[in-house]
Amino acid sequence: MANYSIPKLESQNYVSWANDVKYLLMERQVWNIVDEKEIEPKLDASTDAEAVKEVKNFKARKQIAMSIIYLNIDSSHRRIVERIDDPVEAWKVLKTYYQPDSKAHHMEVYSSLMNYHILSEESNSLFSTRLPRIYEQLRDLDEGFSERYVTFHLLRYLPPQFDSIVQTILRLDDVKFVYKDVVAKLVAEEARLKLRNMDMNKEIAAQSTRMVSKKRSIKTCYQCKSRSPEKQLSGADVETDYNEEFLQITEMPFHS
Repeated sequence: MANYSIPKLESQNYVSWANDVKYLLMERQVWNIVDEKEIEPKLDASTDAEAVKEVKNFKARKQIAMSIIYLNIDSSHRRIVERIDDPVEAWKVLKTYYQPDSKAHHMEVYSSLMNYHILSEESNSLFSTRLPRIYEQLRDLDEGFSERYVTFHLLRYLPPQFDSIVQTILRLDDVKFVYKDVVAKLVAEEARLKLRNMDMNKEIAAQSTRMVSKKRSIKTCYQCKSRSPEKQLSGADVETDYNEEFLQITEMPFHS
């Protein structure tokens, strides 16, 4: 078995933990026991040696499932299942404890979605990976909760520079208005804007360097203290030329 390391179960990570442990149990081929799709074979007087072996194997796999669940719980939370040796029961107890079926809990999870905003300097890709965690909790509480609402929430809190693509996305038909596809469009737009800003900054820096070189190239006559005949400019003239060329650069259209 591969040596997987997943965050242990604590008070705030049940949904992601349950999903991780589920796949860990699947990797060990014992998830069907926890999910009650596989039950212990029955023994009777006519049971042969092969059937007895199957029962023994089932019980061994059942113990593996229980140990995986228990050992992936933080030590401060293991008391919840420490007296349980049945993985099916332990799984149900954990779900009931961390996801109580109450209106107060539903309201708490829904409020956490409403309070999820993109952080300062946070990328769209990172923000879009945080939202599905709340969506998973809401879907677990209400299977009818649509992913569309999470997509709307994502679009609502994007910075102003994404207004144009947001309007384009909102015009998509229902088939294309899917969370993962919307995220892909936003990440691509974010990369495009970042590249455009980098190009603009490079051009402004290059133009500034040229302006400085231009000012330094104007020579002064040491006898009359005047500018060289080929380019007699006052300090104000040089500053005006610099400002005019700087404005031309900043107003220059950039094409995606």
